[in-house]
Amino acid sequence: MKRVLSVFVAGLAILALPSITLAGRTGAQAKPPAEKTIRTTGTVAAVAPDSLTIKAKSESITLTIDKETEVIAKGATTKTLELKQEGKGTKLTDFVKVGDGVTVAYHERGATKHAATINVTTQVK
Repeated sequence: MKRVLSVFVAGLAILALPSITLAGRTGAQAKPPAEKTIRTTGTVAAVAPDSLTIKAKSESITLTIDKETEVIAKGATTKTLELKQEGKGTKLTDFVKVGDGVTVAYHERGATKHAATINVTTQVK
């Protein structure tokens, strides 16, 4: 009798294990997969408040820009503070100019490439 009971309990445990494992995965699968960060270096070919085109080694890449995009450039913090004091907002064209050397980290979101970080490495005068 004890043996039958222990086999029965073991069988229930084996049957319950996959449902416990799947329940643990459900929460993880609800989150979208992490975006792959792609980095490239090039020269700015065109710049607008909502987009940036850079000429990389073998191709031109057009990236979308939004409020999530971080721009790192010499003097950017000072200029941002000055514009805030004047009651003005900042835009990409305040910090990035055609001809600037940049390193960009971006994510592919469907057919668009979203710039996460733009680091101006060399500025044109």
